[in-house]
Amino acid sequence: MPKEPTQTTAQTAEANELREARLEIQALRSELARVAPTIDDLKRQVAAARRQGERYRFQVETLRRSSSWRITKPLRLLRRRQPHSLG
Repeated sequence: MPKEPTQTTAQTAEANELREARLEIQALRSELARVAPTIDDLKRQVAAARRQGERYRFQVETLRRSSSWRITKPLRLLRRRQPHSLG
């Protein structure tokens, strides 16, 4: 009567490694599900900050193109050349 083959040490090690890999995958999926809302929120915050930065950049460009900015340029240059007073 032939005996059924038993698992070799290598097969047992592979089975254990596969089981551990599956557990790690499950843990990583759980972690991803836990942090995904935070990641999405941070992406929205970054997008909002970029939009705000663009608005500020536009305001600065508008100011620098204004006639009052151009007219007061000599005054700003004079102020930079003079030493700052302390009081």
